[in-house]
Amino acid sequence: MGFLRTLPRMLVIVTFYSILSACSNQTVREPDLPEQEYYDKAQEALDNGLPATAVKHLKDLTARYPFGDFSTRAELDLIYAQYESGDYIASHATAERFIRNHLDSDALDYAYYMRGLSTYKGAETFLGRYLDLNPAERDAHEFEKAFGEFADFLARFPKSPYAVDAKARMIYLRNTVADHELQVAHYYFKRHAPISALRRAQEVIQHYPSSNSVEEAIAVTIQAYLNMEQYELAKTNLGVLTKNYPNSKYIDAEGKFIPFELPKDADPDFLYWVSLGAID
Repeated sequence: MGFLRTLPRMLVIVTFYSILSACSNQTVREPDLPEQEYYDKAQEALDNGLPATAVKHLKDLTARYPFGDFSTRAELDLIYAQYESGDYIASHATAERFIRNHLDSDALDYAYYMRGLSTYKGAETFLGRYLDLNPAERDAHEFEKAFGEFADFLARFPKSPYAVDAKARMIYLRNTVADHELQVAHYYFKRHAPISALRRAQEVIQHYPSSNSVEEAIAVTIQAYLNMEQYELAKTNLGVLTKNYPNSKYIDAEGKFIPFELPKDADPDFLYWVSLGAID
């Protein structure tokens, strides 16, 4: 009987704490502002050099007014604000989403351009952060991806106002990737791995023939063939080098190849030695 008398009081207490718990778990949402106010706040933040704040306002706008008068402009500005705040992955994703959802937009060229630019900038930032890595441990994939995205942009919008900048960046990317391949080739020479060095040089010659690195790439192939005692192939490639670069720094006054000064501090493992670098 005593339990029955206390039951109503227990129910009241449980109900009271349930209400408190429910209230504490509710997310307090800020009251909606007029659409233009969100947009104006974002523009003010961008003007004041606060891109992260602009991102917040633009996301609020697109969440509350997905089909509003400013929604399309907000999406474009969000691409830029995320880029300016250093969030290149988010900027790329937003550009991709805009491309999918606005195929008839007059600003589609901008979205394609910013897609490539965000990949480019992200790769550049990554490379700068890991400059102390061995060349073979660096990844040029993102540079190649940016090159492809800029190429796609130029194929679609050759007369875009962003085309000139995209072309200039593609030249830089082409030379950067080619140079990266040769850095890796020299690293493999250090490891006494001429086959791997040869492959990297051939990659430059085949895929980046208009880069600044072709002369050196041909020289790398000559050195690699000499290291492998493939003298006829080395002679053939020397003829190619002489014909295309008669004043090459890799050819002496008598027309002979000037061998690379190979490092003597290499310490490759057993598989490198027996496979000439084919197995890392």
